[in-house]
Amino acid sequence: MKKIRIGLVGYGTVGGGLYRLLEQNAGMIAQRTGAEFGIKTICDLRTDLVKKSAKGAAVTADWKQVVADPDIDVVVELIGGIEPAKSIVLAALAAGKGVVTANKKLLAEEGAEIFASPGSGRLGFEASVGGGIPCILSLRHGLVGNRVRSIMGILNGTTNYILTRMQEQDLPFDEALRDAQEKGFAEADPTFDIEGYDAGHKIALLSMIAFNKAISFKDIPIEGITQINRIDISYARDMGYVIKLLGIAKSVDGRIDLRVHPTMIPAGHHLASVRQEYNSIMFDCDMTGPVIFTGKGAGAGPTASAVMADIAQIALQEAGRGPSLVTDGAALFIEPGRRLSRYYLRIQTEDRPGILSQIGGVLGRHQISISSVIQREIHAEYVPLIFMTHEAEEAGMSAALGEIRRLDFVRGDVMLMRVEDSLSAGERK
Repeated sequence: MKKIRIGLVGYGTVGGGLYRLLEQNAGMIAQRTGAEFGIKTICDLRTDLVKKSAKGAAVTADWKQVVADPDIDVVVELIGGIEPAKSIVLAALAAGKGVVTANKKLLAEEGAEIFASPGSGRLGFEASVGGGIPCILSLRHGLVGNRVRSIMGILNGTTNYILTRMQEQDLPFDEALRDAQEKGFAEADPTFDIEGYDAGHKIALLSMIAFNKAISFKDIPIEGITQINRIDISYARDMGYVIKLLGIAKSVDGRIDLRVHPTMIPAGHHLASVRQEYNSIMFDCDMTGPVIFTGKGAGAGPTASAVMADIAQIALQEAGRGPSLVTDGAALFIEPGRRLSRYYLRIQTEDRPGILSQIGGVLGRHQISISSVIQREIHAEYVPLIFMTHEAEEAGMSAALGEIRRLDFVRGDVMLMRVEDSLSAGERK
């Protein structure tokens, strides 16, 4: 039976999960694949801790020893960040080894260089998006005969858990965040998740694969969920909508519309019922129509499962085929001002006559048509005024928003949220 020797760089949550997976399921994996998989060497700066935890594997603090070892077939990079992860991946590919990574930040920001590596090793990165959801494998293989029209996804379990708690228990944002931290779904510093950067890395990577284009991560407009409050949740529910943080990518007339932001979607939308820490990704393809993948997007077990899938696929395929993803030049992004969307506006205003007509006048001057207006009777000096618009260009909405914020009867900032009414991200009304 063929033996596949693994060099593991990084023995954190996922690295430890991979070790335990092989410890428990190596026999079953051998039956399914016809090969024996084992970790030969673990590289981690905490060598004493690893030696106590991982019996039977060599331990080193020098990743170069792992890459240089001729007996290691696959190098697994699980340390995260840009450096030294990038150097490890490029060196292993150059050495002709298979490489598996769960490093979405690295691939989203430096993927163009890595995918163009002249090294003969193959690269697997299923675990970089969606944890245990086989979305990348399906996109690269199962849907290879399709032209992807759009991607829409709940790509971050932390934000989805927070929004679920806000919607179902009527919690304010801060309390829902604390609950997520107590349950281990959010980090002590949750900025990377709640401000949308994690979802941004994932939608960038998925877009590179779907559209065969190099994506500049810094050009992606990203908004987080920190400005959403219980009022927005309540109004959305009353209008038949659910709020989700979505990564969205659409092919529009040869250009890519790529963004991350809180979005109002109909309660009957495929993604609306995805709760708690679960992720869900929907590809809208020309041959298949919408294809949806849902599952836990993080954690030691699901991510280790995706890493193992990549290891097996790379090790059992013919070597010498390179990093296995080719991009066809840099992506052309849609001009931000030309992006079309419906909008939700929440404006805190004084309660006096003439206000509605003034705001309506501002929107009208910028070619924005109002779909509906809601104002609940509240006995307070300032009251929330809710507008839903018809589809409008972003440039017009941005200009109108600037004018509305300067009106003397507006208190505080104006809450703006985009609305996706179609059941698939590429469908146009």
